[in-house]
Amino acid sequence: MEKKLLLLSILCALILALLMGVIYKYLMNQEYLKEQNNFEEQVEKIIESELLEQDKNQIDQSKRGDNQYNKYYMFHSKTENKNTINELEAQTKAASQQMKGFRSIIISYVDEEKVNDTIVNRNLVTKKYIWDKKAKSFNYSGKVIELSEILLYKNRNEPRLKDIINDEADFLAIKRIVQEQVLNIHASSKYTLDDEEINYVLANDFLTNNSKITIYPNTLEVFFDKEVFGIKKMSISIEKILPFINPKIVSDKDVLKKELDTSKKYVALTFDDGPNDTSTIKLLEKLKKENIKATFFVLGQMVDRNPEVAKQIVREGHEIGSHSYTHPDLTQLHPKEIKEEVLKTDKAVFHATGVLPKIFRPPYGAINGSVAQIIGLPIIQWNVDSEDWKVSNKELIVNKVVQTVEHGSIILIHDIHEISVDSIPDMVNHLRKNGYEFVTVSELLSYSQKPLNQYFGINDNRKFK
Repeated sequence: MEKKLLLLSILCALILALLMGVIYKYLMNQEYLKEQNNFEEQVEKIIESELLEQDKNQIDQSKRGDNQYNKYYMFHSKTENKNTINELEAQTKAASQQMKGFRSIIISYVDEEKVNDTIVNRNLVTKKYIWDKKAKSFNYSGKVIELSEILLYKNRNEPRLKDIINDEADFLAIKRIVQEQVLNIHASSKYTLDDEEINYVLANDFLTNNSKITIYPNTLEVFFDKEVFGIKKMSISIEKILPFINPKIVSDKDVLKKELDTSKKYVALTFDDGPNDTSTIKLLEKLKKENIKATFFVLGQMVDRNPEVAKQIVREGHEIGSHSYTHPDLTQLHPKEIKEEVLKTDKAVFHATGVLPKIFRPPYGAINGSVAQIIGLPIIQWNVDSEDWKVSNKELIVNKVVQTVEHGSIILIHDIHEISVDSIPDMVNHLRKNGYEFVTVSELLSYSQKPLNQYFGINDNRKFK
């Protein structure tokens, strides 16, 4: 009997314990559900609060879920481009990894911010919140904002190149940069490009003022009006085209070009009519010894004869410009002949160096508006003439330069004359003693020189009418 009572007591205790466990589990589950409901309610409140200032019509797509770290929520328009969505997903994932180990939520969305009267920044915003178990509430844990795209007020939906430039000179400058990039991309898939392929790029109107664009923080994506070698679009560094676009669209101030130190004096040495395989090579050795970068205005026919010398000019950091193919007075030629002089030199220089000339010096300085229009490059003249072509004494050459030079001068010399090359060490010594530093023409002009303009010095820019 006692045994039965003992067994019954044990059984009752077990039943009671089981019942208490069930009740405890029920109560805990109810508490969990209550906390979870509170968690979910606060999540929705945070989402509502974050998106309150957003245009609800622009946020019609959402993505949410659990990953191994936490809950994430993404919001964007159904018309959003794939690149932006991919960037938003990557940013969300990175934030989730940072919050590993915490019960948290990540909220990401596309936001727009007015910057000035020209542009709106499209930002990717990701905010992080950590759940405080004791307080049973979320604590804000910071945010990440990345600039994704720049929109224009005037034409935000389908911006065109013409929307960000001022005139034809800007367009021609950008076009030359694009032409060189197209040639180099195509050349990278082959050993060499033939003349017909280069002609095709330089003569083809695949880029126009009306070409579509997308503006990113540090690059401009240009969509060609027609394919070139299968290339439909291209990204160009904002830094490269900065002088030729509306500066208001530049959001990253780090890409702004730094101008020359105004407390110093600068001059640009320029050399015409080469390259040859004797005096030009000798000159390059002297410039290297003096640690000077100069600008060479080459003749296309001389480049064809001495491609390795032209290649050395570029390889050693000097600037190369066009001086026509045969050195004629361009103002006396038919437009077709002018085009041929320019085109043949472009091809010669690109074949030899992999770059296109971006500046032009007309033979004899002879130029007018119609010729400048055909050339389509900035015209670089000079304000100091060494007159080395008519003297045979290096002291006279040096004195002529030293006596007429000033800050910002562009100095004309010819690297085809031995006496001119021999004068360089003394000339450099005199100029340095007088406080001058040496730069290329483009450095002197802060890379802002434009087609349909001619430049005689740092402060002497004359626009063709």
